[in-house]
Amino acid sequence: MPRLFTELDHLGLLRQAGGGRDPDPAHVAILAELAGAGGISVPCTRGGSGVQERDLRVMREVVHTVFALCIPPQDDLVKLALTLRPDLVTLIPEPREPYEPERGLDIEDRRSELAGCIDALKGGKIPVVLLVDPSPLQIKAAQRTGAGGVRLHTGRFCWAADQGARAAEYEALLNAAKVALRLGLPVHAGGGIGYQTVGAIAQIPEIDTVVVGHSFLARAMLVGVAEAVGELLRLMREGAAR
Repeated sequence: MPRLFTELDHLGLLRQAGGGRDPDPAHVAILAELAGAGGISVPCTRGGSGVQERDLRVMREVVHTVFALCIPPQDDLVKLALTLRPDLVTLIPEPREPYEPERGLDIEDRRSELAGCIDALKGGKIPVVLLVDPSPLQIKAAQRTGAGGVRLHTGRFCWAADQGARAAEYEALLNAAKVALRLGLPVHAGGGIGYQTVGAIAQIPEIDTVVVGHSFLARAMLVGVAEAVGELLRLMREGAAR
């Protein structure tokens, strides 16, 4: 079964809306880990997620599984990552703030820019994953940049309007995951994954890590963090066993 990374994407915005200190992303990270999450993923963009540098520093100290930072390929954010030294950096496009990216990076158009960021992070001994659309061309381009892995953007599958479109997008994910693994790239998956789709994603044997953000946080507001993580893990086990 793949690992589950819970992504704390909108907690900072919720805290800003209340004008106080709650919810503290570090507290949620600890609860998610205790419930069985295999990693904590935190987006950090220019003004987009409401996450503060103090949050990142605290989480770097308290997360004991995998602390993954998601950033656009921008020099100031790369420098921040080199200071924080997360266990993993995922390079993502600049999102439509404050929302998550609707698609992956266009590797070919940004190859020199990405290669510079990747080299800097690898020089700091930080593994780098690139968020890409499930396209063999993008995956091959990601390998040429020297990235250590790919995160397949699952949004088009999860947001598909009908069964025919969903089946076509799922086939694209299957093929992309096979290509990535054949090229020696570990395969993560994320983008729009929810409780209705996480089992199907976990069915793909090449996928090493599944990242769930907004849906996890929305469910946690209703049932609590531990129950929300437990439900995801159960659905992933059931999916992987099919």
